[in-house]
Order: sequence, then structure tokens, then C-alpha cells
Amino acid sequence: MKRYRVIFQPMGISREMPEGITLLEAEIKAGIRPDAPCGGKGTCGKCLVNMIKDGVKEEVKACQVILDRDMEVEVSAGAYSQILVQGTSRSIALDPVVRSAWIDVEKCVIGDNRSDWTRFKESLAKEAGVDEAVILPNLPLAAGLYELLQANKFRCFVIYCQNAFGQVEVLDIRADETPVYSVALDIGTTSVVTYLLDGHSGEQLAVASVLNPQSQFGADVIQRSNHVIEQGGEEMAQVIRGAVDQLVGEICEKAGVAREDVYLIAGVGNTCMHHLFMQISPSALVHSPYNPSFSDPLIFPAGEIGLSIHPNGRLMFLSNIAGFVGADTVGVMLAVDFDKRKPLTLAIDIGTNGEMVLGNEERMIACSTAAGPAFEGAKIECGMRAAPGAVDHFMFEGTEMKLSVVGDRRPVGICGSGLMDVVASLLEVGLIDDTGRLQTEDEVETDCAKANVHRVVNLDGNVVFMLAFENESEDGRPVYLSQKDIREVQLAKGAIAAGIELMADTLGRKISEIEQVFIAGAFGNYMRPASACRLGMIPMELLPRIDSVGNAAGEGAKIAALNREEFEHSVVMARKCEFLELATHPDFQDTYVDNLMFE
Repeated sequence: MKRYRVIFQPMGISREMPEGITLLEAEIKAGIRPDAPCGGKGTCGKCLVNMIKDGVKEEVKACQVILDRDMEVEVSAGAYSQILVQGTSRSIALDPVVRSAWIDVEKCVIGDNRSDWTRFKESLAKEAGVDEAVILPNLPLAAGLYELLQANKFRCFVIYCQNAFGQVEVLDIRADETPVYSVALDIGTTSVVTYLLDGHSGEQLAVASVLNPQSQFGADVIQRSNHVIEQGGEEMAQVIRGAVDQLVGEICEKAGVAREDVYLIAGVGNTCMHHLFMQISPSALVHSPYNPSFSDPLIFPAGEIGLSIHPNGRLMFLSNIAGFVGADTVGVMLAVDFDKRKPLTLAIDIGTNGEMVLGNEERMIACSTAAGPAFEGAKIECGMRAAPGAVDHFMFEGTEMKLSVVGDRRPVGICGSGLMDVVASLLEVGLIDDTGRLQTEDEVETDCAKANVHRVVNLDGNVVFMLAFENESEDGRPVYLSQKDIREVQLAKGAIAAGIELMADTLGRKISEIEQVFIAGAFGNYMRPASACRLGMIPMELLPRIDSVGNAAGEGAKIAALNREEFEHSVVMARKCEFLELATHPDFQDTYVDNLMFE
């Protein structure tokens, strides 16, 4: 097979690639992380690159160009995106999953046939408050125990944890006290966030985040699952594990901490992210009845999946609830202490999937809707992440249109919060009617609509609302909201609204009885609640009851790492939470259709 050289600018990366692959595949093989929400099907138009020939640039879709010669291409050098790392926290006692203590081991005397390890276990059992029978053997540590005890007058510093089965695992035995750190990990479909925590004080020392590199295989969980089913899961697992390992190194460097002093990574993520990270086949998630292959909580050696922390360090992952309600939802529930709330409470995590929980201390029910791709730009013609140039908020002041743009520059696209504001604002002034149709000059009635209806134009046979004409944008391309985009918003908001309605109905409660609404996730943090309610995504009567809790999933991971009883609490809460499968609910289709209209 022939091979061709591809030079990627502006990085200057040069690689030989096999004939017949696409430029998108060449980018991936070169270690570049292209944005390809449609998974390389040529439908999203987000993987644009400039092919350079004789100094002339030609813009093309990377997924549609087959490598048949040497090429030089200009790609994105990696745009900055706003990734939410903060979340609502609550006070907890510090009783971490990984603990450390000085223990005194009874000195062996003649006639005492107990081994060094047995006497060590007896002392550790008293310190940990457990039966010595649950302390697992660690042969490598036992091998050097005699010399350590002799040299240290039978006193040692031990680091240990209790696994998901109630067993105690000894991670290290030292002659001197050592720092102990943990990492909380939130693997989102779009982004990955890590937090470095001091195991002795609970203090957060550093944070690092990155866009999920799996996005190069598709924006949503279905596309990524299909890629794994067709191509195998190793590549998908390696890119996310590599990203996590890189982030662990980054936060350790920021805090001046040695990787070897990290003993625990506590993770959350939706069920599909969990499966892809663990290299569990996602086939069960995409075929009826859409159940996970594995949902139990996990604590196992982090080195088994290539994460570089202490050689005996552990990876802990919270429980999944159902096929599309995962450990990230459990993290949100843990962060807000969901099952201890008396008021009827609704928690919504609007990410690439919309996961929701409704209930209180008496009963809880969860469901999932495919809502996020629209709000994260994947199915929106000018959609993009919250990177510089993204319209993130929009409103009318009198008859004047006001745009807020990330980076305080001219717009190049629209991110989720901006998309919601645009549609809500156009509805409010009458440039969109209740059915979602953009209005013409003859149909508008308000002064604001009449002043801005010139922005409703026909673009290549499609009716669009221009947020920025060519001379108003950063790159000379128009930024607009199309009629198709509005339909995507209707589909997304209709699914979320239907989920809320059917959960309430299942619990035998009315929407008006919901006393608290927690909005979690990056999109929920940046969106205007009033816009969500104007669209009908969240019932208008709930507007005064809405609170943003930020990255509550990440906060849940931190809580689980810092308090073992909270981790165990999360396991119980996940088991207690019922799951409502909307796809098979007899009333879902009618309820969904009813909620497509803009009220």
C-alpha cells in the first residue's frame, strides 16, 4: 500500500499516512483532536480544514477528502472552550476512602507463632475499626515488612482503602509519614475535568480540564458506540484514558505533587462514557432493552487501565442507574443530598444527554432524553462550543439586537446558551410563531419584529435569521439561525418537557408541587432559566424555583472520594432510584408531540 506525507499546519506536524484514508482519519492518527460531531459522515460541516497548494488555500471537509497524494493542510490548533469546573458543594466530614495512619505493631517474642503480617493486620484492624479477616493480603508489601519493622522500632505508616466489597486493601507501608492525595474525575461526553484533593485536609489543590478527545469519533454517545461496535473499543478507550492520565499529570504539576503520592481516582460519567472508559462493549446500550452491561460501583487498581499514579493506587467509579442514566447523575444526586430532601425536587443535568431525577426522601425516579446535541452545537448549522467567537447570550433592548460573544469579539457561531436565548427572544417579539416558523415581513406585528425582520432572509433556499451578516462576523461568514435549527430546538425541548411531565405523572404528583429545581452541567450553568421556561423546556411556573448547581457531577465525585460513607450512600441511592424508560412509555409519543409547540 502506498503512503503519503501529510503536513499539518500551523503546528508543523509531518506524518506518513496510508493511501485511501480520509484527512479526518489522518488527523486522528497524527494525534490531532479534530471536531467531528457527526463521526465523519459529512453532515455536520465542523471538520473543515484548509488544503494548501501553491500558497492557495481551499476549504474542505476533512472527512470527505481521501488521501491520494502528499498534502499540506491547515487545521485548528485547538480552540479554547469554556469548560465548567465549579459546582455547588456541601459540608461533609473528612473520612476518605483512602486513609492513612501510624500504627504500632506488637513485637514478636519467642514462642509467638503469629507472622509479622498477622500482627500487622491485628494493629491495622484496631485502627480501622474492622475485623482483621477483611484485610486482604499484599504479598509484595509483606515481603519487606520484617526489615521495615525492625528498622522502625515496630512502628509504621500505613495507607489503605476499603473496596466496594467491604474488604480493606493495604496500598503502602512506609517508615515515614507521606502525603496522600486523591483525584476526582468527571468524564463528560463533551469535556473531562479532574480535581486534585489533599487526603489529609480535603483541600482542593488544583483543577484541569480538556475537551473529550472521543469527540473525533462523533458528538454523541450513539455515534461513539456504533464506532466501537464496528471498529472495536481499544482506540476509543485509549484516547480517553490518555486524556485522563495527562490531566492527572497536569494537576500534580500545578500543585507540586508527585504522581506516586496519588492513591485514588474517584470517577463519574454517564453510562456510555463509563463503558467506553472501561472498554466494556456498549452494544447493550444501543439495542433494546438498552440496559448497561455493568452498573455496580467499582474500586480496582488504576494501573490496570494505564493510569499512572501510585503503583497500588485505586480507581473508584460510582454506580450507574440505567442505560442512559449513569454515575454522573448519581454524582449530582450525591452533591445535593437528593434522597434526604423533603420538598419535591427536580434535578436536570443538560449535557449531550438530558438526565433528570424527580422525587424526595420518599421516592425517586429518573429518566434520560436525547436533548444535548442541539444545545451543544452538533446539529446546529452555525453551532459551536463555548469557544471564542461563540454567541453565548442574546436579547433585544427596545428594538435593538444585543449579542454577547465569548472573547468579546465579532461572532463566528452560536453555542447552546446563545441558541436558547435567540429562539426565546425571537419568540418573545414575534419573529417566530408558536409553531416554530420564522415570520415574514407581512406577518410580524411588534415594533421590534418590524425593526429586525430584514434579518429574516433566504439563504441557499433556506429561511434563516441573521445574527451577523458577512460584514458583521469575525471570519466573513454569516452567523444565522435556520428554520431547521429551530426544529432541532423544538425536538430537544419537547423531549425534556415530556420527561418532566411523565416523571411527575408516574409519581402521582403535579408539576405545581415541584418546590425545587436544580440545573446541573455546563449548559445549565450558562443558560438563562427565563429562556428555558419561555421555550417551554421547563414549565414557566417553576422559574422562581430554579437554582444552578454547576458541575454537580464533579462535586459528587469529590464527596465520594473524601467520605467513604458518602460513597456507600451513593451506592444505596442509585439502587433506590427507579428508572422510567420514556421510549416504551405508552404516553410518551403523545406527550412529546404536545410539547413540541412553543406556548
